[in-house]
Amino acid sequence: MATTIRLKRVGAKKAASYRIIVTDQREGTSGPSIERLGLYNPRTEPSLVRINAARTLHWLNEGAKPSDTVRSLLRKTGLWQQFHDGVDPESLETAIVEIGPPPGRRGTSQRPMPKAEAPPEPEAEAKPEADPKAEAAADSDAADVDAADGDAADGDAADGDAADGDDSDD
Repeated sequence: MATTIRLKRVGAKKAASYRIIVTDQREGTSGPSIERLGLYNPRTEPSLVRINAARTLHWLNEGAKPSDTVRSLLRKTGLWQQFHDGVDPESLETAIVEIGPPPGRRGTSQRPMPKAEAPPEPEAEAKPEADPKAEAAADSDAADVDAADGDAADGDAADGDAADGDDSDD
């Protein structure tokens, strides 16, 4: 049977992650997978690759051909070199090979990590902040009082000028 090791896209729209699967080459891309070997998440920084080394080497030894992307991932994990060196899948110390960010740091690269809020800086003088509307109302009340006092003084002088008859416009 001609088999291929390839990626199968999973995940939501614009949030792709991939399964590394073994499939029959004659089935095409929509065919069922024979076995799931691992996963690849390119959205983390750095990319996460988790793969079952023993089963991958088994399928490579059986003649499965990896796609270009899977071959690149196998090189990054070191499995491609083990395959060329003829390592027996049964003699592997660890069955799962994983590269990428540590478990607590697996946030996606497209969604920024929430930043810790900085504590507010202490002010040198602790003045209570006044309401600007209240200040404006107080200023306008003071201006009204001044205007009322000024009108009374100006009104007397204006009446006096009119009584004198000193109009320079004539």
